[in-house]
Amino acid sequence: MSTSGVPADALQAVRAARRIVIASHIPMDGDGLGTGLALMRALRPSKDAVHLVTPGYVPRVYTFLAGYDEIVKLGGDQPVPDCDLLLALDAGNAERLGRVLTDRPEGARVLNVDHHISNTLYGDVNWVDAAAGATAELGYLLLVELGVEIDAQAAQALLVALVTDTGRFCYSSTRPRTLEIGAALLRLGADPDTLNLHLYRSIPRGVLDLHARAVQRIAFHADGALALLTVEADFGSDLGVDEEDQKDLVDIPVSVEGVVVAGLFRGLKDGGTKVSLRSNSDAADVAAFAAACGGGGHVRAAGYPSAEGPAQTARAALKGLMQMAAAVSPGR
Repeated sequence: MSTSGVPADALQAVRAARRIVIASHIPMDGDGLGTGLALMRALRPSKDAVHLVTPGYVPRVYTFLAGYDEIVKLGGDQPVPDCDLLLALDAGNAERLGRVLTDRPEGARVLNVDHHISNTLYGDVNWVDAAAGATAELGYLLLVELGVEIDAQAAQALLVALVTDTGRFCYSSTRPRTLEIGAALLRLGADPDTLNLHLYRSIPRGVLDLHARAVQRIAFHADGALALLTVEADFGSDLGVDEEDQKDLVDIPVSVEGVVVAGLFRGLKDGGTKVSLRSNSDAADVAAFAAACGGGGHVRAAGYPSAEGPAQTARAALKGLMQMAAAVSPGR
């Protein structure tokens, strides 16, 4: 272990690699995408090739970040780029990487870098730090220890990753180191005003209307301690919104006064349901609930997939979530 906290085997894996493929969970979020873009940019000068790839869609809200248009979108039978190291970011289990992991070139090692407490340690080398507020923290520490340049564009991508995954530095996962890294990124040239404009001051009218509809569909249970939102795959399709706009709807019920646990049960176009759970108390461990359902995450933010429709999935989870929320509600 280095003085920065970066494990020696993780450092050695990156130093020894000549061709690196970077990937994150599917679909990518701000943490995986931002950290991936920063690593791609900072590592390229010292490597033969570095690519950020995904078989899923790339969230359009991050188009303002340098390197966004260089992300390799794997379609059909397109092969995973040649590499000797797969650098997996923010993916709690192997399944979340999809075919980037299963179809990687023969002999390519896997470096698993993550901050989810439920990580299954699927890598050849595993660096999982559940105390980190975001995988971006680990990405920053790795680049500093490697001694490579973090320019203003890479710093901006890391700041986006850090801000989005810590709830603008408001989640309980935010530690002194989190803020110290944020300050370091500002000194490197990251611009919080640009971040704020693109992520929080550019909401399309259709998304605003979507949120208004979602508010009307929230169902409260356990005397208001549990708030659930159930939506079909085509919810809001007439507004010109899509899956990317739906996935953050869980932020609405969890923000209501008195709510301890919130859940979004979102139908998927190909069938099944994606469940997103949020908690306002460490005593309400949604990661444990999600893990029991085949998923995982953090104590206060977790999720899991279901083969059933959103209504059926919500009904199946209702009793357990009510018990969790009600147990915490009196003392919150």
